[in-house]
Amino acid sequence: MQVPVRLLVAFKPSVAPALLVAIASSTVVFSATPFLLPAIAADRDVSLSVVGWVSTGQLGGFVAASFLAGRLLRPERHVFIIGAVLGVLANLSSAIAPNLALLTVARSASGLSLGLAAWFGWQAAFGDNERTGDVAVIGPLVGVISAPVLSLLIQTAGVDSLFVVLAGITGLPLLFAHQIDRSVAPIDRGARHGATRAARLILLALGLITMGGSTVFVYAAAIGTGLNGLSAGTVALLFSGNAMAGIPSAKWQGRRGSAGFWFFGTAVCSVLIASVRNDLVFAIGLVGWGFIFFMGLPAAFGLLASRSAFPQERAGDAQAIMALGRVFGPLIGGALLASGSSTSLGIVAAGIIASAALMLLYADRRNLPLRRSSTPGPAVASS
Repeated sequence: MQVPVRLLVAFKPSVAPALLVAIASSTVVFSATPFLLPAIAADRDVSLSVVGWVSTGQLGGFVAASFLAGRLLRPERHVFIIGAVLGVLANLSSAIAPNLALLTVARSASGLSLGLAAWFGWQAAFGDNERTGDVAVIGPLVGVISAPVLSLLIQTAGVDSLFVVLAGITGLPLLFAHQIDRSVAPIDRGARHGATRAARLILLALGLITMGGSTVFVYAAAIGTGLNGLSAGTVALLFSGNAMAGIPSAKWQGRRGSAGFWFFGTAVCSVLIASVRNDLVFAIGLVGWGFIFFMGLPAAFGLLASRSAFPQERAGDAQAIMALGRVFGPLIGGALLASGSSTSLGIVAAGIIASAALMLLYADRRNLPLRRSSTPGPAVASS
C-alpha cells in the first residue's frame, strides 16, 4: 500500500482536484466491471453473454452523456452536483434491482453519471499535454488500489454490497463541488464546427480501439479464473499490475512517438490474454497492456488535437466515440465466448485494434488538410 500513497503525495496536478476526484470515482466504477460480470452471472444464474448487456447499458449511458454534454451543457456547479447525485442513486438502485432488466436500466443511469464526470475532466484538459497526462494518469493510479479491493469485496460481501460501496464512492465528488464555478459564460451554439477529415479518421480509430480492447478486457477476469484456472486474488493482483504499469506511461512528458505503433502492441496483448492458455503469458499480456495503452492514448489525443481546427470541441466527441466502441465490444466478446472460442476472441480483438492502429499511422504520416470552416475562428496549423 505504500507505493500508491507515495505516488499520490508526489502527484502535483495541473487540473482542479474536483475534476480529478470525479474522474477517479468514475474509474473505480469502470474498474469493477471485469469483476462484476462473472459475479452477476453466477449470482443470477445466467451466461456471461447475457450479463454483457449490463455493461452495454452502462456504456450506452456514458455515450449519451459524453456526446450531449458538450452540446447542451456548460461545466457549471449544478451540473457537476447532478452528475454525482445521479451516480449515487444509480448504484443504490443497482443494489436492490430485482431482475437483470432493471439492473441494466440502473447501470444505464450510472453510465450517464460517468459520462458527465469524464466530460468535466477532459474538457478542461484536452489539447494541453500536461493536463492530458494528469487526467490520463488517474485511471491507472486509482486502478492500483481498486482492483484487489473490488475483487475482495465481491468475494466476501457480494455484488449488492459492492454496489452500495460504489454509491458512496460516486458521492465523493460532492465534497469538492465548491471548487466548480457556479456559472460560466454561455456557449454560442452556432459556433460549433464540424470535425476535419483527419479528425474524423482519428475519432473512428479511437472507437475501434476501445471496441477491440473491451472485447477482451471486460472478460479478462473471467478468462483468467475460468479458462486459465487462476485464483480471483491472483487475477486482481494482475489488474493492479496493469494499473501500476500505466502510471509512468500516462505521466510521460517526453516524446511518445506514433500512437499507431503503441496500439499494435495492444493488439498483441489481446491475443496473449485471450488466445494463449499459459499463466505467464496471460500475466505479461494483462500487465503489458497497461503500459502500452497509456502510452498510446495521450499520443492519440495529441494527434487528434493537432489535426483539429477547433480541438476543444473534439474532447466530448472523443469520449463519446470511445464509449460507443465499448458498447459493442462486450457484445462481440460475449458472443465469441458463448461459442466456446477464446482463440477467436483474441484474434478478432487484435484485428479490430490493428485496423485502428493503421488509421492512426496514416493520419500521423499524411499531412491531411484541415477543412476550412465558414465560421471565423482561431487558426490552428496542421502538423
